[in-house]
This record gives sequence, structure tokens and C-alpha cells, in this order.
Amino acid sequence: MSKNVKTVKIKKIQAQQANNYGVVSFERKRNLEGLLFVIPWLIGFIWFVLVPLVLSIRISFFKTTLADLYGGDFIGFNNYVEIIQNPRYGETIWNSFLNSLYQVPVVVGFSLFVAVLLKQKFPGRTAFRVVFFIPVILAGVIMSYLFGQDVGSVSVFSSLLTEATGNNFIAMIFGGGLSSQIGSIMWKSSVEILIFLAALQSVPDILYEVVELDGATAWESFWHVTLPYISPFVILNAIYALVDSFVDSSNPVMGLLTELTSSASGESYYGMASALSWIYMLLALLTILLFVLITRRWLK
Repeated sequence: MSKNVKTVKIKKIQAQQANNYGVVSFERKRNLEGLLFVIPWLIGFIWFVLVPLVLSIRISFFKTTLADLYGGDFIGFNNYVEIIQNPRYGETIWNSFLNSLYQVPVVVGFSLFVAVLLKQKFPGRTAFRVVFFIPVILAGVIMSYLFGQDVGSVSVFSSLLTEATGNNFIAMIFGGGLSSQIGSIMWKSSVEILIFLAALQSVPDILYEVVELDGATAWESFWHVTLPYISPFVILNAIYALVDSFVDSSNPVMGLLTELTSSASGESYYGMASALSWIYMLLALLTILLFVLITRRWLK
């Protein structure tokens, strides 16, 4: 014991002497290396996120133009009052939330369905997985151009449904957007499919063996084993799809923001657009918070 105590004391003395002579310890070197890696991200966060965020808050209280974002006339909460009182803005926000109301369940359900299929063993499984993940690899500009050219719109599917049933029942329920945007739903489901696929592969095989010995069918195994086990990932994908629907370019609020910042009359309402974006963001955060609070009981 005495030798160990002496060794520890000697190492402490050597460390103190090294610090006195300006020798950088290994721990300090690691901290400096970590700081060097963090600094580029920190600079990018401040310059591209924090500064625009603060600037957008400031603009929402001003009447300004693109050429004078740091100036303009201070009008206080007039932009926010105008948005609250104008029924057009309220209707646009309401339509945005209605779109999310049907898009999120469809995207999550479709993602889970495809992930279950891709988990099965069949020839060319890897190629099919790549196909469903291609939209994530491609740039958003390319995909937007494709959908702008009606590549992702399967309108013939909607026509067949209408001819077969006499009235488009799906369009009556979902506002006509589901049956004609199959390609768009597949594009929005790429990340969710990947997350569900990883979740399904994490389910222990022994659970399936146990319920199979009890005589459970594949359908019963899914509802009593698979779905409860991956329920946290279902909620995670629902939140991801919810956020994605709020910031999607086809969102009515996004279209209104574009209209406000690029008015055909030459007058741009950047203050109004900033106020609308903050109101919309707060409502979206409140919706996500309520969803988390409601689904937290399901996780238990």
C-alpha cells in the first residue's frame, strides 16, 4: 500500500510540474481537439441559424423590404394583429393543419407496411430497399422539379376509383389529395421506412418463437409482439412526419409566405411573413407537444 501511495504522489507532483512548465496534458489535448471540431459547427449555427432567427423576430415588428431588412418602420404588434384578424390567414393555417391530419397517418401507415414487406427475405430485397431510399439521396430541387412536371402524380389512379365507385370516396374523405399523390407519399415516407426497418430488425426472434408455440398467427404476432415493441418508433415517425408536413413546400402556409415575400405588385410584406411564420411555428410546436403528451401514456 505504501508503494502505491508513493507512486500516486509522485505522479501528481510530475503532473503539477508539467503544468507549471507549460506542458499540455493528454486530457487537455483531447479537449482542445474536441473544441476545434465544434468551432466550425458553432460558427455555422450562429451565422446560419441564430442570426436569421433573431433577425426574423425583429422583422416581425417592422414594416420593411428586402433592401432594408435592418431598417424599416417600427409598427409593434400590428403584423400579428393583422394576421389574427384577417380570416384569410386563419383559413390558410387551418387548411395546413387539415393536410397534416390526413398526411401523417397515411405516411406512417405506408412506411410501416413497406418496412414489414422489406424485412421479409426475397430475391432483390437490397435493391428494393435502395429504391425506397432514393428520394433521400436525391437533392430536394430535383425531386421538386419532378413533381412539378407531374411525375409523382398518379391521376389515373384517381380516375379509376371514380369510374369504379361512381364517386371518389377517398377524395371525399381526404380532400382529393391522397389518390392523386401516391408518388409524393412514397417520397415523404423514405426516412420513416428506414427507421421502421431498423426497429423491426431489433425485435428479438425469441418473442416470435414463443407466440408461435402458443399458436398465434402472423397477424396476431404483429399486433401483440411487433407493434407494441416498436411503438416508440411509431411515435418518433409520427412526429417526424408531422414536422415534415408543416414545412413541406406544398403546404398552404408555405405558399402564402412565398406570396407575401414576392408580391406581383412589387410590394413585399416581409414583416407580415415573419409574423405569420412565428405564429405558425408556435402552433406547430404546441401541436407536437400535445401529441407527445397524449402518446406518452401509450409508451407506458
